[in-house]
Amino acid sequence: MKVNQKIFVHYSSPNILGEKMDITLSISNDLGFVSDVTALFNRRGEQPGTVKCSLVYDAGKSTETNSTFVGTVSFATPGYRTFYITLKINGLDEEIKYDADNDCAVIADGRALPFWECFSHYRFNTPEWIKGAVMYQIFVDTFCSSELPEEFSDKVVPWDTFPKWRRDPDGEFRNNQRYGGNIKGIIKKMPYIRSLVPEETTIVLYLTPILKSPSQNGYDTSDYEKIHEMFGDWDDVETLRNEAHKLNMKIILDVVLNHSSNENPLLKEDPEMYSWQHKYTVPNCWWGYETLVEFNKNSPRYMENLKKWLNLYAQYFDGIRLDVADNLPDFILKAIRIIFKKLITGEVWKNAVTGEYREFLFGDELDSVMNYQFAIAIYRYIRWGNYRNFRHIVKKICKLYPKEALMASPIFCTSHDIPRMLNILVGDFMKEEIEYETPWDMEKNGYWYTYGQFDTDKFREWEFEHDKIPDEKMELAYNLQGLTVFLQYTLPGLPSIFAGDEAGVMGYKDPMNRKPFPWDNINQRCYELYRKMGVFRNAYPDVFSDVDFKILEIDESKLVYQRNDLIFVVNRTSNYIPLWEFTMNEVVFSLKETEEKHVLTPYNAIVFKA
Repeated sequence: MKVNQKIFVHYSSPNILGEKMDITLSISNDLGFVSDVTALFNRRGEQPGTVKCSLVYDAGKSTETNSTFVGTVSFATPGYRTFYITLKINGLDEEIKYDADNDCAVIADGRALPFWECFSHYRFNTPEWIKGAVMYQIFVDTFCSSELPEEFSDKVVPWDTFPKWRRDPDGEFRNNQRYGGNIKGIIKKMPYIRSLVPEETTIVLYLTPILKSPSQNGYDTSDYEKIHEMFGDWDDVETLRNEAHKLNMKIILDVVLNHSSNENPLLKEDPEMYSWQHKYTVPNCWWGYETLVEFNKNSPRYMENLKKWLNLYAQYFDGIRLDVADNLPDFILKAIRIIFKKLITGEVWKNAVTGEYREFLFGDELDSVMNYQFAIAIYRYIRWGNYRNFRHIVKKICKLYPKEALMASPIFCTSHDIPRMLNILVGDFMKEEIEYETPWDMEKNGYWYTYGQFDTDKFREWEFEHDKIPDEKMELAYNLQGLTVFLQYTLPGLPSIFAGDEAGVMGYKDPMNRKPFPWDNINQRCYELYRKMGVFRNAYPDVFSDVDFKILEIDESKLVYQRNDLIFVVNRTSNYIPLWEFTMNEVVFSLKETEEKHVLTPYNAIVFKA
């Protein structure tokens, strides 16, 4: 590798299909006379170098010390591309590539280095109300019960009952106990939800499945046109929507279109809709779960019903969340986009552009994805100080995700699928160094593997015994939670609260993370944290409805980044950090109250005017 800090490459990405992408190369004159500068692009399915861009010398931008070359390129097809730059220095052929470890441009020196990445897409039509909003996810059965009919009284367990976590007599973990939470309960608690952020900020209520289903979690739909009778009916849904809109709230529904319950009558009445190992005798089941039978996505009958269901949901909801969206083929996602004209977000755990090289964010499928990638980056940084991983993930997402998609992508630091925030931050369940697994993937990171075999019973027993964080760890937990929520609310995207996090609910994975909401014992310290961040976010709508973002400085102790005219500084340690470079800057927000002007106190974050 030759010289690294004397070469600078800037380019515009992502970009709308057909619009020009600008590329600028600035290179030190110390390296010699530069000529024949060309950017070579590579897209999956195309020959390398099919698209080329010649960069020409720009005398107006060049200086005595640096030569600047500029060029533009546009793409005829959407998608992810990598590129590098070839040139001649003193008549000799060289290649300029991206050095991810040092975050700079380098002369390749004959060995492979990472490419630069870019993404082009169709124009998005994301609804305006999503800009600057905050999402609130509700696991309906355990949120709030109100006016539960007498006929269901003997089918629910007391609200303070700990979730069932042992096997059923037949050896299966079903956890089908119900608590009686319902739609009327959500309506009853709307003033509380509204209190989390000022009324000018839109709240997006994300409801886990409420359609008829044999299980508590609802991800095994048995009737796509009926609300589960314990949750209410379509009239209740209409009331919920109307009341929500009065309070500047929108509602999206979690729907499962990849598979249904094996108790769905359509399995027998319309078997053509389903996928079969042996025709009409042995169905294909999602991940081998016998209760979850996969649809045949190529069936005309499936498409007919899909249209009927989506048109029904469009009458009552402002958007949908597609469960296991990455299991739905692209042609189905495109069909859903054509049918359903409102907001569509999808469950995609990997990078939605490069993870499986799918078309999720081309602009003709999803409006956004659940941004678990940011959650991974946040946890790895806040708990372990892994700044390289944070920088890599966040910069990559910001560089590749379409701006409107990034703005509308919920940042899920917790959800119904992963442990509660406090447990992830201080729980004693995993290796100290996490490089390849997600921070909450305890089965892979913990000590429950014995000779390569995962002991589920032992794992669940450990979860139960360690459900509550020890008192001696709570102060650290609160400190780290403050920093996590700060990042969640200030990175580009849609901060998402899993109902209960703001009340101090603890717990590991299902069912521990889905305990009933503690209405009589809300942790005020947690609640005020979310309130404070909501007020701050609301005060700067122009900043948080945009995706402008740049990391200025990062190491294992301190993170500094800028969004528009605000500079954010995070101290993730128990030490004091000098702030001399910001002496003249106006302070507009501090996570913890402090009178210190020149230092950032431990586990604190502060925001300056740029």
